[in-house]
Amino acid sequence: MHRAFVAPHPTPSAPGVGAWLARRWYYTPRTRRAYSVRQISPGDRRLLAEFVATLAQATPATGAADVQVLTRVLFDRVIGPGDSVGFAALENTAGGDRVVGAAAYASEDGQTATFSVAVANSFRDEQVGRTLLSTLLRHAKRVGVPRLEGEMFWSNRAMQMLAMSMGFGVEPVQGDRNRRLLALRLK
Repeated sequence: MHRAFVAPHPTPSAPGVGAWLARRWYYTPRTRRAYSVRQISPGDRRLLAEFVATLAQATPATGAADVQVLTRVLFDRVIGPGDSVGFAALENTAGGDRVVGAAAYASEDGQTATFSVAVANSFRDEQVGRTLLSTLLRHAKRVGVPRLEGEMFWSNRAMQMLAMSMGFGVEPVQGDRNRRLLALRLK
């Protein structure tokens, strides 16, 4: 993962016009495609809806619940009012930006935040998930989130190995032998 540059954070030029969100640019290691990562804003609703629809079509029936959890966090908590944050990985195409990955967390009780990460099939094995998760971790540490938790299917070995390499513990979920709990204490 090679960072190309960080876009500037310009000031608004007119009253009522918001500042652009800072973007960090990366290149995928295998195919050398460029993508950027930035915080999700309310204006990303259409892009995120397209991403979630693509994920839902490509996800087997067993993963439908995970897509629903991500959808709820993105649309109800990150874009809507709440103490949640999310980051999107975007590919710049001729038709405009396209979301190729998303990561978000939502604090439930002030002590634990539930996180979710998803990457488009065309960008799997390209370190996009690692970039999103590390961005999410940096933000959570900066704002003082004490603990991050997330669930995954036991068969998602790539996510399990990624989480373990970043310090997460992996435990079985009680009552569901097909799920694993990923947990990391940040303080």
